[in-house]
Amino acid sequence: MKDDEIYTQLFQFSRPTFFKWKREKVPVMQLISKYFLKEDLEEFLQKGFISKFEKFEDYHLDPVFEDYVINNLKRINKLDRSIFNIIFPTPEFITIHLKQLEEQDLNNLTVKNAKERFKAFLLSVKLSKIWDTEAKRKTVIQAVDSHFSDIEIYLIMKYPEKFIS
Repeated sequence: MKDDEIYTQLFQFSRPTFFKWKREKVPVMQLISKYFLKEDLEEFLQKGFISKFEKFEDYHLDPVFEDYVINNLKRINKLDRSIFNIIFPTPEFITIHLKQLEEQDLNNLTVKNAKERFKAFLLSVKLSKIWDTEAKRKTVIQAVDSHFSDIEIYLIMKYPEKFIS
């Protein structure tokens, strides 16, 4: 596949736009050409992902990055309680159930499997008054999928004590 074909599919613009952006050195074009191989972009267009970036569990997360993500999650928690209220409806819930999370076996926890394990944990929690219907449980699972990245969920599971106020 030629470069212009890749970029026109990737950005959904015309071929003349590709050449204009390339000539004008639009930053996103420079970024992509500098940090992604042609094969990576082709794989993304064909499969919807780049396999070499799907292996987060092979990498060690930097402690500074972990702290940044944790502090950002705490800030979001304070600024926008609506997101956290869906998943963690009450302060008591956070304390009780994140403490239960501390007791989980996290030996095989990876960034890649954290979200599925967290959702399974939430569905296993007995919360008759809070999630008394299947619809409420689905809302919680959708909130986890849409509002939290894999890394955020990984850190919530790995360090639940940091989220207990």
